[in-house]
Formats: sequence, structure tokens, C-alpha cells
Amino acid sequence: MKPSPATLGMGVSMTVGYGTLYYSFSILAPEIAREFGWSQSFVFAVFSIGLLGGAVSAPIIGRLIDRFGARPVLAFGSILAAAALAGLSMVQNGWQFAAVTLAAEFVSIAVQYDAGFAALAQRHGQEARSQITLVTLVAGFASTVFWPLIQWLLTMMTWREVYLVLAGLNLVLALPVHALWPSYRREVAAPAKPSAEASAPAVASRRPHLALMAVSLSAGGFVLSAMGASLLVLLGDAGFTPAIATLTGSLIGPSQVAARVIEYARRGVLSPPMTGLIATGAIFLALALLFAAAVFPTVAIVLVFAVFFGIGQGLTSIIRGVLPLHFFGTTGYGRTMGTLSGIRMVLSAAAPVTIIFVNERLGVEAAIGCLLVMGAVGLLAMIGLARLPPLRLETERRVQPS
Repeated sequence: MKPSPATLGMGVSMTVGYGTLYYSFSILAPEIAREFGWSQSFVFAVFSIGLLGGAVSAPIIGRLIDRFGARPVLAFGSILAAAALAGLSMVQNGWQFAAVTLAAEFVSIAVQYDAGFAALAQRHGQEARSQITLVTLVAGFASTVFWPLIQWLLTMMTWREVYLVLAGLNLVLALPVHALWPSYRREVAAPAKPSAEASAPAVASRRPHLALMAVSLSAGGFVLSAMGASLLVLLGDAGFTPAIATLTGSLIGPSQVAARVIEYARRGVLSPPMTGLIATGAIFLALALLFAAAVFPTVAIVLVFAVFFGIGQGLTSIIRGVLPLHFFGTTGYGRTMGTLSGIRMVLSAAAPVTIIFVNERLGVEAAIGCLLVMGAVGLLAMIGLARLPPLRLETERRVQPS
């Protein structure tokens, strides 16, 4: 399938969304804590509370996309994201910092994968898997681009000015892509008035799928959130130099991209559940390697960790979009994604402050051990989900509003 300019543009906008609203925090948090004299635990606690804003907004944004289409939600989200980042550049105390961080994470869902995947599902239906993979392929460079970029910017300006630059990127790069997104929507042909008796088993039949999917994606979300926010801190406390820690973090992006290239090239070979098993298995193996590197600090081990973690993280981003599509189809896709994301982000919100707290109180081995347990939970839930059949029972037709 030939990549479309719209899909490639969505990949760029998702790169900006994650780079400015998520990956920036691990670099800028120490600078913020240093200026105000706060502990890193406090700063990461604020970030965790902010992620709860995303857990609240995810179901709301999913319903808005189902009702109005993705384009207005994505475009308005870019404007609000820029405003929130600009607001962070002006905070003067802890309460302001907490309030603006909460606002930033509340709107982040509208400019990150959940909204982007819903836009692709509305436009491409069951064929959206390749488009979702392509978007994640481009956005896999978010950490690789933004971590060095922000570190470079900090050599020339303050963290406040960096936030203004990040706000500008949302307006200059992401907003045009979202504002020009094709306004396709999907409608579902209504079946002949099902009876309450017929619909109740249908609802009940979704519960095992939703439960296992929610557990697996939430456990994975906990790991990815913790690692994205605190990886450099954990590596530093494990005895690795800043240069090695930065190199390790930078290897994750290319590994994500390599995994997504293979997935894109061979997307018809493996089913979405099998891809999910590979993703969760790679994350579990990566965390086992990271634990070994914390006990026996060796550069080779931590670099291999980065490769496997990048593979798992890259495929996890894809399965978040394709598993609901595979099991449930496109009917109410935005709402399903919003529900799953809301559950996932509750755990994601707790992850950074939990891991930093455990790291400070019990040591880096205990912190990584917690992550390893969550990785095992995610893998076991995915094994259970892979044993269940899909439930795509609806008939769809595609419409293009005038």
C-alpha cells in the first residue's frame, strides 16, 4: 500500500504530540525542580496527577470523535496543547505548575495515538492496520528526536523558553496536519431492532475480551509511562554515565522503528493477537535484562535492553489501535479506545511517581523489579486474550460528509 501524504502527516503530528507533551518531561523536570528547589519526587508526582487528566479525558474525546469526526478534535487539541505548553513556561509556584500540567495532560489525548488511530479507523475501516503501523513508524522517532533536541535547546535557553518552542511546534507542524485531515466518517447500518434478550449476551460476550485487553494494555502502559518519564534517572542510579544513559534512550527509537518496519512489511502474516504476544514478550525480556544490568552494571546488557524494549514499545503502540479493531470492528471504535485508554492511563498516571518513590526509598533494583512484575502481568493477560475469538458482527458502510 502506497503511503498517503495525510497518513505521513499524521505521523509527524503524533511525533510532535509525544515529543512536546510526554518525552519532554524527563529532560525538563530536573531543571524545573532545580529552579524551584523541589524534590524530583514532587515534580514526578505532579506529572502523575496530570496523567490522570488524560484518563478522564480519553473516554470524552473518544465519544467526541465518534460523534463529530476526528478533524475538529485533533485541530482543537493542537491549539489547546500549544496553550498549555505556553502556560508551563509562565508558572511561578507549585499550585500553578500542578494546574497547568493537569491541563496539558488532559488535552494530550487529543493529539496523540488514541485520537490519531480513531481518525485512521474512521477513514480506512478494517484496512486501517497498515495506516496505524505507518503512523507509529514515523512517530517512533519522537524520543530519538526530542530528547537530544531539548538537551541542545537547554544549552542556549532556559526551560521556560524551551516550553515556548515546544508550544510553537504544535502550532506550526501539528495544527496544519490536523486542520487539513480528510473529513471522512463512518456510519454503521442499524440492524433490525435487537431484543433486550439478544443484546444482553452480546454485551456480556465482550467482557472477557475487554477485561483481558484492559489488563494487558494497562500493565504495558504502566511500564511505558514509568520508563518514558524515569528511564534516565534509573540508569543514572544504576551506575551508568549520562552519556550511556542518553545513548540507551536514543536506541529505543530506532528499535521501535525497525519493529514497525517489519510489521508494516509483513502485516498480513501475523494476526494482531500474535503481534500482541510478541510485543508483551519483548517488554518482559527487556525488563529482565534491565534488572540484570542494575545488579551487574554492564554497558552491553543495557544496550541490548534498549533494543528489546524498543521492539516491545513499538509494537505495543500498534496493538493499542489494532486489537480493538480486530476483536470489535469499527462500530463505536472511538468510545472503545477511550474506555481502554482511560483505564490504561490510571495506571500510567501512577507509574512515574511510584517508580521514582520506590527507587528513592528501596533502590533501583526494587524499582525495576516492580516494572518486571507489571511486564509479566501484561504478558499473561495477552496470552489469555489471544485464545479468544473476534466479535466483529456489524455491517458497515463508508460515508463522506459534504
